[in-house]
Amino acid sequence: MRIGIIGAGMMGLAVARRVALTGTAVLLADRSVARARRVAAEASAGAPGCVLATTMAAALRSEVVFLALRLPESLELARRQPHVLRGRAVVDLSVPERTDPVSSAVRQLVCIAPEARWVKALTTADAGALHRGATEGHPVDVFVASDDDRAKVVVVELFDRSGVRAFDAGGLDNAWILEGMGRLGQEVGERLGLSESWSFKFMPSW
Repeated sequence: MRIGIIGAGMMGLAVARRVALTGTAVLLADRSVARARRVAAEASAGAPGCVLATTMAAALRSEVVFLALRLPESLELARRQPHVLRGRAVVDLSVPERTDPVSSAVRQLVCIAPEARWVKALTTADAGALHRGATEGHPVDVFVASDDDRAKVVVVELFDRSGVRAFDAGGLDNAWILEGMGRLGQEVGERLGLSESWSFKFMPSW
């Protein structure tokens, strides 16, 4: 399976690193070719998989595409490329400033490109925690929501194999909750003046 990542910022680096650790091939695209090359080299260092800097068109042809972008950029891409996204599992990582159950970020994307297999994930940990894969000695927890069960299983299994813990978080109706958790984590981190990263931890009592 080939994974595409659009965006070579901190979250793009973190996702590329985790996927490379599974031995999977990653195609990374960014508006800055130099940044994509730099991040690809860092993400694949010592990993069994490889991360290759490539074009946007090539990354979008992957079986699973991660949008490591701000929401406005993801919306713009979906408007320009709805035919390319058709039938692909597309993972929205954005944490918008405001949302509600009706207009969560991923629901806005669904309206633009309804034939993509949309997934919401990776909003409940910051890029630093996800890159390391652990917080305070515990594996980072990843929550994955989608109305497409096959797409959701692919993403859950991918991150489980990368060394973090992935949970099925239900359908896209829960996306607004995951986005809200992301905003809460960001705000609490800012209020505490955290220099290190943060993540939410699910600790069931069996």
